[in-house]
Amino acid sequence: MGRHRFEVSRNVCIFIIIFLLVGIAGFFFIERKRNDSIIIGFSAQLTGRQAELGVQERNGVQLAVEKINADGGIAGRKISLIIHDDLGIPEEAQSGDHELIKKGAVAIIGHATTAQTLAGLKVTDSQQVVMISPTVSTSELSGLDDYFFRVYPSFEKSSENFAKYAYKVNGITRMAVIYDIDNLAYSKTYSKVFAHEFQSLGGEITDQVSFSSADHPDFSPLLSKLQESEAEGLLIVASDIDTAFIAQKARLMGWQIPMFTSAWAQTETLINNGGKAVEGMKLEQSYTLANKSQSFIDFQSRYKARFGKEPSFGAAFSYEATLVLSDALKKTNGNKAGLKQALLETHHFNGIMDDFSFDRFGDVERPWYLSTVRNGKFVIVDKLASINFGGIK
Repeated sequence: MGRHRFEVSRNVCIFIIIFLLVGIAGFFFIERKRNDSIIIGFSAQLTGRQAELGVQERNGVQLAVEKINADGGIAGRKISLIIHDDLGIPEEAQSGDHELIKKGAVAIIGHATTAQTLAGLKVTDSQQVVMISPTVSTSELSGLDDYFFRVYPSFEKSSENFAKYAYKVNGITRMAVIYDIDNLAYSKTYSKVFAHEFQSLGGEITDQVSFSSADHPDFSPLLSKLQESEAEGLLIVASDIDTAFIAQKARLMGWQIPMFTSAWAQTETLINNGGKAVEGMKLEQSYTLANKSQSFIDFQSRYKARFGKEPSFGAAFSYEATLVLSDALKKTNGNKAGLKQALLETHHFNGIMDDFSFDRFGDVERPWYLSTVRNGKFVIVDKLASINFGGIK
């Protein structure tokens, strides 16, 4: 009888101990899960000749993540940022996105350019992982029901208005075009939209030439060919560094032609490498350093204190991309599930420059500005939509 009671008591004690151990283990497991970081991936070109845009975007993301974590993170969890250099190569972008997802990224911020984005989307879409780009603006990604979002608008309307400006305001009726085929979905599409509008107004595209930036081309024969076409203006659709080199080469040849370029070239690299050759060059972009909102002024100040230089459009839009992604993640408690829908429901988000909303395809509408290089600085001329085009719609 006594032995039986002893066995019962011992079994009860063992049961209680096991119960407590399981409870304690469960508690620590829940706490560990609660305190686990939320992994966000970032991918863009960070090394090589065309790295400046990607570096600026990485800096903007880092600054935003530091702010979000300092403010308490998402649902009490910190963001852990994993950075990948896609080298400006589509295949590397694709493999990098695969690795980021494998490491637990709930979303990927990137890429800086279209070619890498299109490659990466083959991975992220198949895995139902959100990719949000700070700067990709090709119209080829507009109106698609996928997992791609962007905080920078499609260039379709801006390039059309840019053509109107060149024709109607600058009085240019004959335009030559040079573009980089290594970012073909952006550069060729941009050139095509611009040319179509320019020709519809009565203008003529005298000649078009293309080049591969990866081949480090000699621009002299290409520019000589364009010069022989007797163009009155030159549209360059290329990166900051290549646009600078093209401008330098044209001026060394004595070709004093008015030059126009897309937002892709708008970084300090253009001015630092182009020098006097890029003075007076016209650019269209959805970004202005003249923005007077307090949030933008604060961003500029913190960016300069953190990185020692002024932010470019890539830094500003990657900062906003991180903030809007964080806001959507708060609605999903930091989870991948439901993130696409949370972003689609984002309307009138308070960005650092203006409010913006995602449409049902993850695209945005934002103001476009015409700027020029003056005394080694980017200077805003006007909003492209508000310029008087002499009655042309």
